[in-house]
Amino acid sequence: MTRRLIFEIEEQVCPVCGSKGEITIDHERGQVVCRACGTVIREGIADLGPEWRKPESSRAYSGPMGASIGDIEYGNVKITDKLKALSLKKFSRPISTPLERVESEIREFLESAKEKLNIPKTVVEETVILYKKLYDAGYRAPRLESYAAVLYFTLKRHSIPSVTLKKIVEGLGIERSSFISAYMELMKVANQLGIKPPRVDPKVYIPKIVSALGLGDEKSAEVQRIAVDILRYITSIPRIKNGRKPQVLAAAAVFFACYIAGVEITQKEVAKAADSTEGPVRELLKDLSNVLYIEITV
Repeated sequence: MTRRLIFEIEEQVCPVCGSKGEITIDHERGQVVCRACGTVIREGIADLGPEWRKPESSRAYSGPMGASIGDIEYGNVKITDKLKALSLKKFSRPISTPLERVESEIREFLESAKEKLNIPKTVVEETVILYKKLYDAGYRAPRLESYAAVLYFTLKRHSIPSVTLKKIVEGLGIERSSFISAYMELMKVANQLGIKPPRVDPKVYIPKIVSALGLGDEKSAEVQRIAVDILRYITSIPRIKNGRKPQVLAAAAVFFACYIAGVEITQKEVAKAADSTEGPVRELLKDLSNVLYIEITV
């Protein structure tokens, strides 16, 4: 039977005789010793494998009782080893249901995504709760794509513009078409549960787009102020707003705001700043040219 020793051997060289590769562990006495000279390098090492609840006479510990607490909870294990053991015990707990397995896997995925995309902890916890609810309702998209889709759904709920669809797909190494399919399936199941799709205010994208253009502090403040006013007008026209991504609406507002503020930018530059392609932005600007008029004073 495989056993684990909750101890990392740091001493590769005997501090007394200087022998290398002669360091070994005496499991019966709970000691780290040098086979060359017999020096006891460390004591109080406990074997915490599947059989850690041994009779008192055979427990692998030889240190003083006053410096120890029990085998994990009750036996003879040093406090430092106890903390390691409890951590391993938590993660080695047998998973009894499919939902527990799913939760364990999505948490592992989200921890990786949190580091790569700088996602807030609150979003991670909400994503886990939402995924479990969707899974119970029959959501069965491909594993990684489904995790990413629920994460994106939660990010949109929190109106976090810095983590775009493009960043999720590229940052997590997911195929875009598979992700879109998983997200559409998510929306279908969410609708059945009465979970309304998140509505993102396009205004949250304006600071991000302006910052990406690198206009400088003074011009950035002016462009943002004008863009908010233009966006308010754009979103008041249903036939212009409906069916368009919020970042595209914000990009169009920033483009016109730059024109008014005397900043020269191209459609390609503003589309890139919005993490969009040039086509949707160009099409929106064309539609807006028939309803948006800018007065120029000479």
